[in-house]
Amino acid sequence: MAGLNYENLSALWRVPHLVELNIGHSIVSHAVFTGLDAAVRDLLAMMRGYSK
Repeated sequence: MAGLNYENLSALWRVPHLVELNIGHSIVSHAVFTGLDAAVRDLLAMMRGYSK
């Protein structure tokens, strides 16, 4: 079983009415290589356009 990450986040767009996501481990792991600021910007860009 895989947790929520940058690769499978887009599949959640099919789930209506999401209020929050827990992507802690993935974003911290990504930040090790890109920096926290870039990791957060990358994640927000992926979530842009999601409507509840």
